[in-house]
Amino acid sequence: MATEECDTFLRIVAGEGQREIPLARLGLCGFGRAPSNTVVLADSLASREHAIIRRNASGHCTLNDLGSTNGTWLNGRPVQGPTRLRSGDRIQIGRCVIELVQPEAPVDLSDPLAGQTQFHVDTQLVSTLVIDIRGFTRLSAAMGEQAIAALMAEINREAGAMLDGAGVWSTKFIGDAIMAVWLHPANTLARRDVVTVLDVISGYQEIFRVAGKRHRPPGLLRFGCGYNAGMASVGNIGHGGAADFTAMGEAVNIAFRLETATKETGCDVLIAQDVFHALGDVRFRPDPLIELDIKGYGQPIRALGVNFAQIGSFVERFLAA
Repeated sequence: MATEECDTFLRIVAGEGQREIPLARLGLCGFGRAPSNTVVLADSLASREHAIIRRNASGHCTLNDLGSTNGTWLNGRPVQGPTRLRSGDRIQIGRCVIELVQPEAPVDLSDPLAGQTQFHVDTQLVSTLVIDIRGFTRLSAAMGEQAIAALMAEINREAGAMLDGAGVWSTKFIGDAIMAVWLHPANTLARRDVVTVLDVISGYQEIFRVAGKRHRPPGLLRFGCGYNAGMASVGNIGHGGAADFTAMGEAVNIAFRLETATKETGCDVLIAQDVFHALGDVRFRPDPLIELDIKGYGQPIRALGVNFAQIGSFVERFLAA
């Protein structure tokens, strides 16, 4: 994406040179000496994977230091944790100075149901997101019981806090997988609801990058996602003290099946066609869709397959619809 096509970019000054890097919605920009970074720094004061900046669905940018040796500095102060950026902020990594340029302040997406009375019913429309770590059995065997437990504790803690902020109704941690459910009392989806889920997927990428630097697993941490919307039975399901809020039904099952299918299709994320059919405030028909033969279902399930690098451009098209 060219800088002139993006409303937010990073102005990078290193040595006598200057360049600009566009930062799209849901984009991740990594800095460091390693060639895998978005911005490769030929600077002995920079760590191999030094820091990242993520831009969320609303446009806000967050800076994270990845446990670098010499630290990351924001406006002359060391960065201690995830820090939200504003236009004009100056970041220093080694001898490199990075300025965030964002002419228009980010605006949070509006909620069309805000202020309306919402009734809890037994059956209603839900969005279900399933995220599962790739190769967890091999990863667990390589790291050992204590190390993998510490890694998963951090991932689940950060993911839980992020999902709480994203308005999730029910979160279930199932081994190395996570299921998040959102309720839609009006039995229709808004554009904001879809973007919220995609923002969570982007945030999960950030959580994995930070956890990977801290716990140093033997390989790159990877995950796949299945996302579906449909009618489900919701409520306080269980018995006595074990009862818990959850959702059950075909719509939830398909989300799990889609996550499994990402391994076969080579996609990072599969979004069911039913998500777009449920939209009430915009008409959007993505193309092309994949037809998936899913175990237990007589008819193929149609879904949009995307990789993480494509999510930001997809959101731009979706918001422009």
